[in-house]
Amino acid sequence: MNSVYRIIATAGAAAAVTLVAAGVAAAEDTEPPSSPLVEYIESWPPAPEWCNARWDPIENAIEDSIPPRYEPEFDAFDDWCEGDAD
Repeated sequence: MNSVYRIIATAGAAAAVTLVAAGVAAAEDTEPPSSPLVEYIESWPPAPEWCNARWDPIENAIEDSIPPRYEPEFDAFDDWCEGDAD
């Protein structure tokens, strides 16, 4: 009877370790969800040629004052406007 308990305990421990490892692996692989605004900006057609020239001075002036909460949206617009120039 003792061996039955050992087998059950071993199987239970192995299952627990497997579930924990799967949970950690799943947590590491997920990317933070993209906001609807970021998705919308990424769907835009390429920016006009003049966009980067007009956007650079604005970006340089406000870049350091963007709250972390809005950085993904700011970066999405920046990437769109700069296009291949960046």
